[in-house]
Amino acid sequence: MRSVWRIFNDKTGATVIEYGLIAALMSAAIISGVGAFGGSLSGVFNTLSNTMQNSAASEN
Repeated sequence: MRSVWRIFNDKTGATVIEYGLIAALMSAAIISGVGAFGGSLSGVFNTLSNTMQNSAASEN
């Protein structure tokens, strides 16, 4: 009977679940942030690449 009582009073599993939930929420936030800014960041790099290519072409 004591071993069953210990299982119900053990709180270490709850802590692991809480950390898992926090990690899942942080992952969801990072993924949504990257998705929101991914297109605009791609546009910035494309503009930078085009500017560098045009600059190199005009020097030749």
